[in-house]
Formats: sequence, structure tokens, C-alpha cells
Amino acid sequence: MKHFLQLIRYKNLVMIIITQFIIRYGLFEAMLANNYTLVGINLELQLPFLVFLCVVFATVFICASGYIINDYFDVNTDMINKPDKVVIGKHINRRFAILMHWLFNIIGIILGGIASVYIGFWNFTIIFILIACMLWLYSTSFSKQAFVGNIIVALLVAMVPLIIAIYELIPLNNMYYHIMRKVFLSFELLLFWSLGYALFAFLLSLIREIVKDIEDLQGDVAYGRNTIPIALGIPVAKFIVTSLFVITGFALVFVYAAYLQEAATGIYMFAGILAPLTVATVLFIRAQTSKQYSVVSLMLKIIMLFGLLYIPFKHFLFI
Repeated sequence: MKHFLQLIRYKNLVMIIITQFIIRYGLFEAMLANNYTLVGINLELQLPFLVFLCVVFATVFICASGYIINDYFDVNTDMINKPDKVVIGKHINRRFAILMHWLFNIIGIILGGIASVYIGFWNFTIIFILIACMLWLYSTSFSKQAFVGNIIVALLVAMVPLIIAIYELIPLNNMYYHIMRKVFLSFELLLFWSLGYALFAFLLSLIREIVKDIEDLQGDVAYGRNTIPIALGIPVAKFIVTSLFVITGFALVFVYAAYLQEAATGIYMFAGILAPLTVATVLFIRAQTSKQYSVVSLMLKIIMLFGLLYIPFKHFLFI
């Protein structure tokens, strides 16, 4: 069980669950209660809790299957880059791993289908099917290609908050459309915040994926992969990552200056996000060894966590 939990990256799966709960309750429910008072009635979430859980666990099962299939095809490179973390072939049988991959995919797609039927768009099941297919293609082909694999992973990470927005906004709009139309309001603000978090997740995930490619350079070269540091060289890869760091920092400052402008938010963003982001940038520029790049990767995870925690910070404490 210990090795199986390691294989499916249970800590990452827990973070997915926490992220989606925070998006639902810390963002959607809190904003319905505090940002739509002009409507004159109490707006409530319309997606039943059990259906919401279907969306959450559809995401979790499909992501778990993605971790399994990625490790399945990455055994050789992982034996070079991180031999102590190899599970498949050492602790878990390869056939069992591939069986669990398909089982988890089927469960995830069924759960996603149930949620899609409930909101009246059964064809949205294709979202979960496409995610499962992209994870398979990433593991078998795209992870070996410069840029493509990195962008796919970043897009899939961005889908974690967005998928909740999709399944929450449709029932909300169906229930309150006529009321919102009378007072010239819409749920665009909820969509805006969801897209903002998705973009933040995309940028940091893209940075982290390229950092990991630099960290894993030795194993990737040995097995003929064509990642960014291999295709373009480490100096160019570091320039791209540093540029992404800068773009992310300026984007956060722009959002604060244009839309937030609250003292508490400013303190939180500086102390919890911008300052660590700056430190991570400096450490990355100076990094030379695999261990140093690993520290940067860990810092990016922490920054993503603080970015997520801004939602309850803002809506539960300062509204």
C-alpha cells in the first residue's frame, strides 16, 4: 500500500482535492454571498454536493492513472534520475500497474459522465476522456518532445480549478439567469477569478516542468529525449524559465494594481507569493546541480500553495 500510494502521488491528489474544495467554497460560495448583494436574494450553489464529489473524484482518478502510466513508461530514465523513487518493477508488478491505470481511467470517466448528465451536457464527458488521452500521449510521446510535453502538463494543471468552474457555473446560470439579467449582472466575475487562478497555475507549472527537465537532464539524454535543455541547451532553457518567472511576477503585480488594491492583499501577495517567487528566481539563476534545481521545484510548489490559500484568506477574513 505504501508503494502504491507513492506511485499515484497521493500528496498531489490530496492537493487536487483541497484545490477544488477551495475553489467551490472559498471562491464560488464566498463570492455568491459577498459580491452579488445587488441581486436582492441569497444566491446559492446549485451543484449538489454528491455531484460535486463526482467531479472531484473523476479528476483524482484520472490524474492517478496519469501518474501510473507516466511512471510505467519512465522506469528507465527514473532509474538514472531518481533510482530511490522507482516503484514499478521493483515493488509493484508492471501488469498490475497497467491494470490499475485502465481501471482508474474508467472510474474517472464514469464519474465525470454522471456529473455531465446532471448539468444537462452529457457530451462534456469528452473533457475527462480527452484528459485521460492526453496523459497517455504525454507519457508515451509528448514527454520526449521539447515544449509540447511541458505545455500539456501545465494546461492539465490549469484544468484543476477550471473544471470546477465549468460544472458550477452552468447550474448557477440556469437557475439565476433571469434574475441576473434584470439587474444587469452576470457570473463573469466568478469566471474571471477562475481563469486567473488557472493562468497562475499554468505559468508556475510550466516553469516547474522546465526546471525538472534541467534537473533530469542526465537520464533524458541517456534515453534519447528531446526536452528543452537538450534541444536548446541549458543557457537557453534558463533564459526561458527566467523570462517566465518575470512574466509571472509582473502579471501578479498588474492584477493587484488593476483589480485588488487592498492593504491586506498587498501584504499577503508580497510575503507569500512575490517574495518567494523572487527568491526562487535568484536560486534558479544560480543553480548548477540537480539538488539545487530540486530546491527551486519545491519552492514553486509552496508558491502555488500560497497562491491557492489566498482565496480563503481574502473571502473568509477580509470581506
